[in-house]
Amino acid sequence: MSLIQSFFKYLTPALTALVLSAPAHAAQPSLLLGINEGTSGSDTYTEMQDKYKPLAHYLSVQLKRPVTVESARSLSSLDYNLKNKRYDLVLIRPSHIAAQAMRDDGYRLVAAAKGEAITYFIVRTDSPLKKPAELKGKKIALPDEQAYPTRVALAMLRDQGIQPNHVNITYFRQQEAVGYAVQQKSQDVGVVVSYSKVAKNWAAQGGRMLWQSPALPFWSVSASPKVDDATLNAARTALLGLSSTPDGAGILKGIGVEGFVASAQAPYLTMLKWVDN
Repeated sequence: MSLIQSFFKYLTPALTALVLSAPAHAAQPSLLLGINEGTSGSDTYTEMQDKYKPLAHYLSVQLKRPVTVESARSLSSLDYNLKNKRYDLVLIRPSHIAAQAMRDDGYRLVAAAKGEAITYFIVRTDSPLKKPAELKGKKIALPDEQAYPTRVALAMLRDQGIQPNHVNITYFRQQEAVGYAVQQKSQDVGVVVSYSKVAKNWAAQGGRMLWQSPALPFWSVSASPKVDDATLNAARTALLGLSSTPDGAGILKGIGVEGFVASAQAPYLTMLKWVDN
């Protein structure tokens, strides 16, 4: 009997399985899934972690390796972590930041959420404002300076010949605060994005949309340049298949996504070129 055979003879079955599986497990390090909902989300860090853990577990099973989740609570921390390739996979609502990661940091699009993002300029029902040209000199509430609807709104104003110094801009951290400021008449106009609670409920609360952007790329999942092609393709297959099972449908409902679809990076990069112009 060889030395190796003698070694395994005295191990319990459980320990034998552990020893035999160790090299394979070591070859499959965990993946970090980053999450950012931009200024449209108001969940705490703990709530965000709990919200996306089912998705991370699903990906772990499908990719046959551990996937852990980490919420980036600010746009600045998200940008820092993307530049430093901290995330292996990242789900981002602010599409311009996802596009920047693709253009500047080598991230590759895995899948896009179904739907499109529309930025709205919202006003109260009794507002006298009727058209974009009337926004000059008005008080406009915008989310965070780096927020997706902020960047889109400034591009829209620019295309109308309205520069930031032509209006009175106040920035708010969350879009809920933007809506509240308009309701309380401290601001003439607010800017929100279609997937925010404010936009979804604005008409029902008696407000109206003054102006809206074209439909633009929706939020997405991207992969770090460190992720190999096989893992990227497996992640894409897993995400596209989420809506086809009851458990997957439950995961999608929990994170507020209808489903994922295959998409191309070009629309994201075109949008980014427009807002950066």
